[in-house]
Amino acid sequence: MTERVRIFAAAGLVVVLALGGGFMLLGRGGSSPSAASVNQIKPLHPVKRHPAPRPAQKKTVAAKPKSKPKAKPKPTPAVIDGMPAALALALRSNTAVVVALYAPGSSVDELARAEAKAGAKLAGAAFVPLDVSNEKLAAPLTSLLTGGATPADRVLDDPAVLVFQAPRTLYIRLSGWNDRDTVAQAAENALSSSSQ
Repeated sequence: MTERVRIFAAAGLVVVLALGGGFMLLGRGGSSPSAASVNQIKPLHPVKRHPAPRPAQKKTVAAKPKSKPKAKPKPTPAVIDGMPAALALALRSNTAVVVALYAPGSSVDELARAEAKAGAKLAGAAFVPLDVSNEKLAAPLTSLLTGGATPADRVLDDPAVLVFQAPRTLYIRLSGWNDRDTVAQAAENALSSSSQ
């Protein structure tokens, strides 16, 4: 290699390095930092800035008088006059009341209860469903029935329909499943016999 070729190769290398360095500087956007080239970092969890509380201003409007808090209604007791409260309240305002004895979760009892309700509606009598598995309801009803005509009348089994006349007399007991027409007839008989 001749001296001339070496000089041209060295000069070419310097030119290539200068061009490469220039392109690098241009690609970066310059070496001096400026406000436009600095990327803004966004926080992962933005902080909410709450406005400063304003000083309270005095109101010139007259204050409303405070009303008394409404009293909570007293809960209905489970037993009234020695019988389940729902039955006692129904007998106060109705001549005849159809009571459906049922145990929750039994599909037969649910059907019997629905038929008893429909029968009471047909006859124009009040309807009260009573859960025999609830001791608070079953105990007073059992003690009310202890004076029943037969031993079967003194036991709470389900499903069953009891028809009561006001003030607190058991008119008839229909054990097992009964359709709405049977219940309606029993309630109508209780209504007609009480008006005589």
